[in-house]
This record gives sequence, structure tokens and C-alpha cells, in this order.
Amino acid sequence: MKNVFLIGDSIRFGAGNVSPGYGIYVKEMLKDVANVYAPSENCRFAEYTLRALFDWHLRLKKENIKIDLIHWNNGLWDVLRLHGDEPLTPCDVYVYYLRRIHAMLKKLFPEAKIIFALSTSIIEAKASADFCRFNADIEQYNEAAKALMEELGVPVNDLYSVSKGIDDSLHCDFVHYGKEGSEILARAVTKKILEEL
Repeated sequence: MKNVFLIGDSIRFGAGNVSPGYGIYVKEMLKDVANVYAPSENCRFAEYTLRALFDWHLRLKKENIKIDLIHWNNGLWDVLRLHGDEPLTPCDVYVYYLRRIHAMLKKLFPEAKIIFALSTSIIEAKASADFCRFNADIEQYNEAAKALMEELGVPVNDLYSVSKGIDDSLHCDFVHYGKEGSEILARAVTKKILEEL
């Protein structure tokens, strides 16, 4: 059995009782092909992921788990605008941290194949003025991430396009997805993992 490691925000992890996240469905969909591991937390913004990789790797190392493939995402926390401010992470800084995360993944998991997933879209009309994301920002950050991943030779999973095809009724709030929406994303994640595994 191969070992897969999922790194991602609440679209992967879930959000309280409102969203299950796609991670649990990917684990089920891959049960005959791979063991699926993931941090037991929301991986949040890119700088957080870079810091937390030390802890996540240590846990896997203690269990003697060799990772064959990493499906990784950051972005929705980075584009978050609080109280009308600029995005939490400026786009050039976001790219800087993605480059560092990639380098750290290669260092900690030298034999693992890496896939980067684009951030999913949101329903702007349901966002709060004090806690907001914009699809224009998400698209800008996704394009910057795609350019970096092309430079690094990392396959990209276009979850943004997948999410744009998910009906608003399958959202449980302006960012997250309910069971059916999460399952749609999980199928896209599983398909890409199987292509690259």
C-alpha cells in the first residue's frame, strides 16, 4: 500500500459541525490503494504550514511512515481580508512561502511526489464585510501559485475550476461545502492522486 499525505485548510479538514471536508472521503475512496494521512488540524495559511511541517513530519517519522505522495494546498487563509484590510498574506509573500514549503517538503519527504491544489472559489454575496474573501484575489493567488509550480515541475490540481461547477446549494456557508460538495471535491482529489501515484 502506498502512503498519501493530505495538507490543506478547512476545505480538506472540515469546519466544525457544518462541513466534513474532503479529506475523510478521499481516505475512503483510496482505501484499497493507499493509506491516507493528514494533520489533525486546519493547515491554515502558508506561513503556518511551513512552521507546522516540523511537527507533522515528526509524528510520521515516529510511526515510521514513509510518504509516497503529498497533496498540498494553502491559499484561502492567505487571501482572507479582516475588517476591510488587505489580504492576510500579500501575493508575493504567499509565493515566497509556497517556494519554501516546497523546498521543505522535498527535504523532509525526498521520495514523495508532490501535487499542489488550487484554492476553491467562494460565494461573495454571503461574505461578511469584516471577514471576507474575493474570488478575484483567489484567482490572482492561484495564477501566481500555478506559475511557481510550473517552474518547480509540480503537478497542479485545479480545484478552483471544480469548485466553480458546484452548485451554491451544496455549500454550507460562503466558503465551505456540505457532504455532497465535499464528495465532489474528494473525487477530484482522488482522481489526481491516482494519476500521479
